[in-house]
Amino acid sequence: MGRRPGIDILRGAIGAGLAIFLVTFIVATLPHSRQAGIYLVSSFASTAVLLFVLPNSPLAQPWASMMGMLISAVVPILVLQMIPPPYADGLAVAAAIATMMAARALHPPAAGISLLVVLEHEAGRHLGLGFAVFPIATLTAVLIVFAMIYNRLFGISYPTRPLSSNTAQELRARGPARALSQRDLADLLVEFNQSANLAPADLARLMAAAEHRAAEALLADTLVRDIMTHNPVTVTPEAPLSEIVRKMTALDVHTLPVVDSLGHYLGVVDQHDALEELFKEFDLLRRPFRFRAAPPEAEARTIFHTDIQTVEGDTPVGALLERLARRKARVVPVTDGSRLTGILTRTDIMALLLKHSPAAHPEDDRENKDSAPEPPTDARADTPSADAVHVTTNDGSGAPDPSAQGQTVRDPAAPALPNTPPR
Repeated sequence: MGRRPGIDILRGAIGAGLAIFLVTFIVATLPHSRQAGIYLVSSFASTAVLLFVLPNSPLAQPWASMMGMLISAVVPILVLQMIPPPYADGLAVAAAIATMMAARALHPPAAGISLLVVLEHEAGRHLGLGFAVFPIATLTAVLIVFAMIYNRLFGISYPTRPLSSNTAQELRARGPARALSQRDLADLLVEFNQSANLAPADLARLMAAAEHRAAEALLADTLVRDIMTHNPVTVTPEAPLSEIVRKMTALDVHTLPVVDSLGHYLGVVDQHDALEELFKEFDLLRRPFRFRAAPPEAEARTIFHTDIQTVEGDTPVGALLERLARRKARVVPVTDGSRLTGILTRTDIMALLLKHSPAAHPEDDRENKDSAPEPPTDARADTPSADAVHVTTNDGSGAPDPSAQGQTVRDPAAPALPNTPPR
């Protein structure tokens, strides 16, 4: 058992103690209670542990508590009608457990009631059905009602409610596991023999929290340099607008970093700004009375943004999630000093999450794991894609840059490569 906070220890212990004090006070104030055979049983203390310490357990729910105690008081009476002690001891306990499980009302403290009835019979005190009604059923109802009030004071939902539509929507928003229905969750608990230990609603909340923390751990342990696009497509400040649009269209990207001749990062050209400038030039050319020559074509220096903050390669990916969630933040430039080394996009983070999703590891692939060839350690370095293509024609001439040895070179005007996710 894991360590519990001090407030939880006190809450459960004090609640159970107050509950026993309450039922003791009820029995003590009844006139002639001992003469009438009305007394407390030790199973009430065990029931109080479940109701106040483990109120979320299926074993502690009102149906299990009430019906379990009632069944365990009635079944041994019926057993004693057919089988005498000492043979009835074990049979009464076994029959009570089987009946509780069949009624989906398993309550471990109730098993002590069945043995108590047999032991009292052996001692010459025959307990009838009245014993099952009072004190067993009546005082158990008092414990349950008091547990509802006491747990509610501490913000604990008792009895545990199934997943409502609002809760299901809330949990589904935090991960794909909440697509499971209440029945699916219950079947999962039965499959792993945990239906008596955990409620379906608690399993859903546990799965949601586990997925959330797993995603946080994955993003916190992954560095930007591990998933970024290395040596991305770039343009120089002197690149004309036509070249910028041609590269964006051919490579199906929305942004292009701007670097100088030495590879120092200067800013980012966004597709929206490039198209807006292009429409301005088209509108100027369409004017009916135009006596002056068309203005020179705009260059990257006139439209690129310089306010986009760069990051180092050793930055955790999780630190950039909020930044990339913004609508206008398409990319995060990655620099080493002042030199551009790569860019991080939403597609890179999606690829990381999909790589660790269950869909990326189907069961069928496990059988062929030993015979399948090892994949390359860095798919980007072996397979060209629109995200990993490295264009070295920054001056618009189409000639390759001598400093780009060992990189993949492709004409920006060539058709986009297939199976390439857009950025």
